[in-house]
Amino acid sequence: MLKSFNYRYEVNGLDEDGEKIPDIPVVYLVLETKRGRARGPAVLDTGFDGGIYPNIQVVRILEGLKPVKTKRIENPLYEPVVCEIFKVKASLVHPKLDHTIPLGKVNVYVPVEPEHLSDEVLVGREIINKLKLKLNGTWVNVEFPEV
Repeated sequence: MLKSFNYRYEVNGLDEDGEKIPDIPVVYLVLETKRGRARGPAVLDTGFDGGIYPNIQVVRILEGLKPVKTKRIENPLYEPVVCEIFKVKASLVHPKLDHTIPLGKVNVYVPVEPEHLSDEVLVGREIINKLKLKLNGTWVNVEFPEV
């Protein structure tokens, strides 16, 4: 039997010419470390090879922790970006915040240069490729096997 969560796309707004920008498929994540917890929406980004690309709220729960390695990743907006990679306990949370599905330990890619931080948390293919997703332009459906 499968359990599923449905997440409504986030509205992206208008570009500088007043044209509508396509809405954004998101899921809701909880990331936990010894230092704390970060919870909120995360953009599904098939263009990112890694697990999680953080915003400042995620970086705060990693302060003082030791990265498992350093890796250079390609970024189409900048030159290659050097990131410290941290292993973090992650879960998907239901939009009503009443159920969670553990994802286990995931890689969080923290850029060494703060100007390369994202405004949004991004979920990349390291995680996306392990999920059964259905996208329809309005809703993201994520299915999980019952445990």
